Amino acid sequence: MNLSDIDLNALSHALDDSDPDREYFLNLEDASLWTFVFSEATDETRNRHAEVLSTPGVWRAVPSRTTQETYEEIEDFVESLPEDRVQDGLFRALERRGAFKNFREALMEHPEVRQQWLSASKKRSRERLQEFLDVLGWAQPEALVTEVAA
Repeated sequence: MNLSDIDLNALSHALDDSDPDREYFLNLEDASLWTFVFSEATDETRNRHAEVLSTPGVWRAVPSRTTQETYEEIEDFVESLPEDRVQDGLFRALERRGAFKNFREALMEHPEVRQQWLSASKKRSRERLQEFLDVLGWAQPEALVTEVAA
């Protein structure tokens, strides 16, 4: 398998996913990416999942983010902002129930800060992709990784 066989956008999405109901696996032989959604799993899906787990030389689990990691990335971003009413409002949004939704809604009120968040989020997504490829021993030219999640 060549690195060019991998759908880097799909792999990047898998690495960014923080839904505990989904697991992703990369086939190291043909570069296919399989997704298992457990709340919708049939007996056939469970059997395929067991098959994937029983062949670790062929399949590599794609480490998804935890909700806590996602929250910490958002919190780090908010901490990096100037101390003003925008930062204060974003911190308040994170403190209330429904923190992710509140954060997205609060960002909509501040288009410039929203753009900063989107840029920071894309940068971190590319870093996660590069880190995963490095773990696999596949050097990825920075130019290609930069194009992913753009």
